[in-house]
Amino acid sequence: MKTMKKVLAMLVSMVMVLAFCVTGVAANVELTQHTFAAYQIFKGDLTEGNKLSNVTWGDGVQGKELLAKLKKQAAFATCESAADVAKVLETYNTKSTEANAFAKTVAAYVTETKTDGTGKVNLPAAGYYLIVDTTATTGTYDAKNLSLLKVNGAGTVTPTKKTDKPTLEKKVKDINDSTEAETDWQDSADYDIGDEIPYKLTATMGDLSNYDHYYLNFHDTMTHLTLLKETVEVKVGEKTLAKEQYTVAWDADKKTMDVAIMDVKAHGAKKGTEVTVTYKATLDADAALGSTGNPNTADLEYSNNPNNTGNGTTKPNDTGKTPKDKNIVFTYKVTVNKVKENTQPLKGAEFELSKKAKDGSWISKGKLTGTGDDQNVFEWKGLDDGDYKIVETTTPSGYNTIDPIEFTITAEHEDKADDPKLTSLSGGKLSTGDVTTGAISATIVNKSGSTLPETGGIGTTVFYVIGGMLMAAAAVLLITKKRMNNK
Repeated sequence: MKTMKKVLAMLVSMVMVLAFCVTGVAANVELTQHTFAAYQIFKGDLTEGNKLSNVTWGDGVQGKELLAKLKKQAAFATCESAADVAKVLETYNTKSTEANAFAKTVAAYVTETKTDGTGKVNLPAAGYYLIVDTTATTGTYDAKNLSLLKVNGAGTVTPTKKTDKPTLEKKVKDINDSTEAETDWQDSADYDIGDEIPYKLTATMGDLSNYDHYYLNFHDTMTHLTLLKETVEVKVGEKTLAKEQYTVAWDADKKTMDVAIMDVKAHGAKKGTEVTVTYKATLDADAALGSTGNPNTADLEYSNNPNNTGNGTTKPNDTGKTPKDKNIVFTYKVTVNKVKENTQPLKGAEFELSKKAKDGSWISKGKLTGTGDDQNVFEWKGLDDGDYKIVETTTPSGYNTIDPIEFTITAEHEDKADDPKLTSLSGGKLSTGDVTTGAISATIVNKSGSTLPETGGIGTTVFYVIGGMLMAAAAVLLITKKRMNNK
């Protein structure tokens, strides 16, 4: 009988799958908890040197149907038996591509006769086996092993771990408007309501060699943010993809974005390639203030079965998902209470808050009249860190206008953390901030005007009165003198 050398001690394990946020490093797939099924493709006698002689079809394969399928390929066109097929396989010793293709073909012609195991398989007899990963991985952060071909005698076979998973991370940049200082990509930032915030999603590829096609879909869920769809850009390595080479779906009600690439291998992706999605989103008017923040989470959906990779133009049946990666954007508010010198509420004022730009100009954040029961509360919501100025643009009647108040909002938040926290908030010389509410509160006192003495008023009146009295007295004296002369 013809003999067959060992075809491949173990075929390249399952391809990479996308990963969690372990920055820039593909993550390993642990096979100890994976389940496997072993199908006997050939049976025969195992001899010294790991050769299989007296080869016939095994109990785990539909030999007749498989042979008919193989004969359509040039390499197997003249084969008439299991032994003939085995002879062709001898030439595949170091040709993993052909061996992988054979494994995928055989997988469609297996029987119900198999041996199951977790982490390992106990083979009942000598033979040439197809070992299939049967782990339920759909929707989980895992990936199947590529189907393995192995010549082995009766005994235990432990699949070798040759599979890894890629990683996903989500980052944001922090920009200070007053200084235009810009951070690197990090896990937290603070912004004004209405600002355009830059984000970046990065998937680092593992080994794609066992996949014919590889599907990626970046899922991003935003809170109090609105995507600027026209800003989305996708790169595979250094190559920027054309708009028609990926799809972007934005659900404004659910605040979700999906960016799908049907086959990153078609764009040159390989092990170690970074696939990036950059975009901008505006902070909504209803943004949460203070420590609650406005979180943004992302995960990555990916092909996770190298035995079933689809056709490269539609989503494959088998996909997994990475754990979610999170970052957060904080925003704050300034609250002013207007009072008299006796600390009683004072209404009738108007204030304008402005923010300093890098060029020294001031950008208005709005003029406000008082609100509340006493119409003396002024509140500007959704503010970033930076330099600010409060100016009293209308002063209550009878009171002095305050000098402009300049102050600086500063905040500290964890920029490298799985769940970033706001740790401190200050309004500088204006007041201490409240981390929980995000409020920087201050009381502004208006002093009443002074009542000053007037000149030239009452003195003139006195002169008029006294003059009149003197004139009357003179008239009386003149009349009395005339009467005395007439006597």
